[in-house]
Amino acid sequence: MKSPMTAEKFWIGWLKITLFIIIIVGIFLVILGNTGYADVLNKKLNHTFYSGNIPEKSVLLMRGWLIGVSGAIMTGWGTTMLYIVYHAFLKKEKWSWRSIFYPLIIWYLLDSAVSAYYNAMFNVVINTVLFLQVMAPLLFLRNLFFSETKKKS
Repeated sequence: MKSPMTAEKFWIGWLKITLFIIIIVGIFLVILGNTGYADVLNKKLNHTFYSGNIPEKSVLLMRGWLIGVSGAIMTGWGTTMLYIVYHAFLKKEKWSWRSIFYPLIIWYLLDSAVSAYYNAMFNVVINTVLFLQVMAPLLFLRNLFFSETKKKS
């Protein structure tokens, strides 16, 4: 008989799936980020930075490089968090929760501020969805890491 799904299993599963998606999207951006397979992203970039016009070839090459590097960073970031989740997080080591929580906040604030400054609001929306996808399980699981046992006086 299968054991029922607990809230802990649900949120850890949610976190694992989200991190796998981050890794897959990162690899996608490395390989296909500046091709027709990423048309939605490229159209948003063209609209935001080039008034909808297709930029000259050198700009396209630079954009391809930046998207590829961003994808590589995403892949590394997602892999690091997934490794932490599969090891220290499952053991409920406090540092593992913090090592995902604080960098996530720093990334979200900085990336979203820079995106908003350059009027790349589509990226702020993507950041917000991704932030909530990772932050929700962290907040729901926080008590497993930091539950205080009160001493009776």
